[in-house]
Amino acid sequence: MDTLRFRTKPVDRRILIELPEEMADEAVEVIVRTTKTKTSKTKLRRVPPKELQGTIIHDDLIAPTVSEEEWDVLR
Repeated sequence: MDTLRFRTKPVDRRILIELPEEMADEAVEVIVRTTKTKTSKTKLRRVPPKELQGTIIHDDLIAPTVSEEEWDVLR
């Protein structure tokens, strides 16, 4: 499989591709994608405010807030 890779800017939303001789009679696949670099997830990490520095959560955040008996209280 021969590949042809290049970077170019479109002119009037168009790109002209001139194929080499050996690709002239073959079927080709064209994939177009932008070259913008994405920021990694490590750069998007949220930082807590300095006022919360050193604070600790002493609660179980996964445990339900009400007991199972109270689930049916509205029935």
